Amino acid sequence: MKARNLLVACALFLAVVLPASAANVVLINLDPPGTGLNDPTPATPIGGNPGVTIGEQRVNVYSLATQIWGNTLDSNATIFVGATFQPLPCNAGGGVLGAAGPTFVFSDFPGAGFANTWYSSAEADALAGFDVNPGFLDIISFFNSDIDDNDPNCIAGTSWYYGFDNDQGGDIDFLTVVLHEINHGLGFLELVDEGTGQLLGGMPDIYTKFMLDLDLGATWDTLTDAERLASQVNSGRLVWNGANVNADAPSFLGPKPFVFGDEPRNLGDFEAQPASFGPAFPGGDDDDSDSDSDSDSDSDSDSDSDSDSDSDSDDGGGVSGDVVLADDGVGVGTDACEPITNDVDGKIALIDRGGCAFTTKVANAEAAGAIAAIVANNQPGGPAPMGGSDPSIGIVSAGISLADGNTIKAALAGGGDDDSDSDEGEVEVSFGFSASELAGTSDGFVRLYAPDPVAPGSSKSHWDTSAEPSLLMEPSITPLLESATTLDLSPSLLQDIGWILLP
Repeated sequence: MKARNLLVACALFLAVVLPASAANVVLINLDPPGTGLNDPTPATPIGGNPGVTIGEQRVNVYSLATQIWGNTLDSNATIFVGATFQPLPCNAGGGVLGAAGPTFVFSDFPGAGFANTWYSSAEADALAGFDVNPGFLDIISFFNSDIDDNDPNCIAGTSWYYGFDNDQGGDIDFLTVVLHEINHGLGFLELVDEGTGQLLGGMPDIYTKFMLDLDLGATWDTLTDAERLASQVNSGRLVWNGANVNADAPSFLGPKPFVFGDEPRNLGDFEAQPASFGPAFPGGDDDDSDSDSDSDSDSDSDSDSDSDSDSDSDDGGGVSGDVVLADDGVGVGTDACEPITNDVDGKIALIDRGGCAFTTKVANAEAAGAIAAIVANNQPGGPAPMGGSDPSIGIVSAGISLADGNTIKAALAGGGDDDSDSDEGEVEVSFGFSASELAGTSDGFVRLYAPDPVAPGSSKSHWDTSAEPSLLMEPSITPLLESATTLDLSPSLLQDIGWILLP
């Protein structure tokens, strides 16, 4: 077979048995003197990082990330990773932290697991046992240079944190972001055209062979272009079909959170997205998070939802009560962007997404006496994502899907089961966890991020935001993710696509 390659603009049968060898991942500094990785601004050593300039600290963090990945992967070929700091899109509320991808992809090289299939440059080298494209970078990575400028218009109030100890406080942990971006370059991404559904060069990449649409019952390499376009927004039903990820998921994912319908009897149970602020979701861990996002994504993103009316409940002594649809009397009154005027005292307030921050909605519900809040999405897909940070909020809150919100509203309007023992229009719910399902999964498979509409640069090439605890390869960064000490499911996915891991 003749090897083929393509230059990738995102920054793609012989078996050789070789001794296990830690991959040599080498940083190539692409910044000019005085900028980025060469920034001479004096800095105080922090969190185990001995650098005395910003540039030195950045290089030290990046070097640690390359060591972590090198000690995870088996490769006899050096992996060359280019890095540079550049202004990237951002605003006061969020922005792009970094972006990365393979510089080239290859097919039909010696050692390729599948014919007519694209592999990232780094993986092609590892499988072949030699550098198939000598003299070129394997991975290119970019990081937002505006964050350290303390620009109020770029993720206001935050800076990069260059320590090695995950003690970033309210800042952004650079080590976590670098680990994430290198992973994209190693092959944690798909190469399908988001606008047409077409495969790159008419061939699948190795990642698409494991992207399974549960409704179609087929993987992406076998779908038509039109089917791929529909599948990329099939939130909650686009999953990863890899044996290693499936086996390892219970080690990293917790139980799935729900808003359980107690009355009327036919109401059903609704998958929930716990808020990143306020008290811990009943029975879970606290996760006070900010709204910073990473590669090309907006932190106000959709997670997935599959309503399950027969879920096994484990509410952990959770919050329960009657539901009242909030009304602030202004515009879309149910968005609770203004002080709530109807009686929610001692109740669980049902609120619609949109118009203002999630923290504003929940704070208004608490001020009106609500004991908890549910925010229904205002767009198709999964639960409202419930990002934000407000340490003053003292009630539990969670997002649910648009469809599930409409179900509760119909019950409140008197559309419940005629045989129900509850009063007409009365809805009672409780917050808790499933005893049988893992967060971020559907039918036992880990979900891929598939919001509607598509999030360019983020859809499909990340885990879904419904995963709890947060995973390294989600599209948005959270403090719970930043405190992680492992690469969680990332090595498992790389193993699924053909990488060999070190023991």
